[in-house]
Amino acid sequence: MTKNLWYIQQLDLFKELTKEKLRQIESLILMKEYGKREVIFEPGDKDKVFIVKTGQVELYQLSPTGKKVIIERLLPGSIFGDLGTEGESETFVEATTNSYVCSLQKDKFFTMISQYQELSEKLMKQLFHRLLKVEKRMSSVATDSAFQRLVKLLLSLGKKKSDDYMEVSEKFTHEQLAQMLGISRQTVTTIINQLERKGLITRIQKSLQFTPSKLEPLTS
Repeated sequence: MTKNLWYIQQLDLFKELTKEKLRQIESLILMKEYGKREVIFEPGDKDKVFIVKTGQVELYQLSPTGKKVIIERLLPGSIFGDLGTEGESETFVEATTNSYVCSLQKDKFFTMISQYQELSEKLMKQLFHRLLKVEKRMSSVATDSAFQRLVKLLLSLGKKKSDDYMEVSEKFTHEQLAQMLGISRQTVTTIINQLERKGLITRIQKSLQFTPSKLEPLTS
């Protein structure tokens, strides 16, 4: 098994495919390494679909004043790019860490999806899940205070470390959290300091740790 084939097999989208199918997919995919903050996809790019292999990327748009507004962050196995939306996308995608990203032509990607039903089902579930997350965040922007929105964001970004606590990685800076919520960096810092003083979160180096059951009541 080649190194590229092994990496492809580790992606959740392709895990259950036979080796024969994986080899067919390998022949269609190009892999490239992107450095931190290198742009992978921007408005005007067409005809390609991308899959995050390792690392992390973020999708963002620019406001009329040029302010960066983060839509979401994607981890290995996530798909982005020209997925057939009408009109030109206004979304940029850039690596937030050194990342390897797979790419393939859009027509070949959809041919592959149509041939393998298991891929079609997984893709639909992944895109539907992401759509729900974005809708929840947009709804939160319209109805919740900055405090509630930040607490909800911490809960959604947190990775479970044990039955008792979750952790938000040091990869998420206060500036990036602010961009995801459309608020100022100072507001994020003020709220996090407030939560820390109340003993609801703990800073471990640059990461944030908390017990979900203590933060959840603050979201309503």
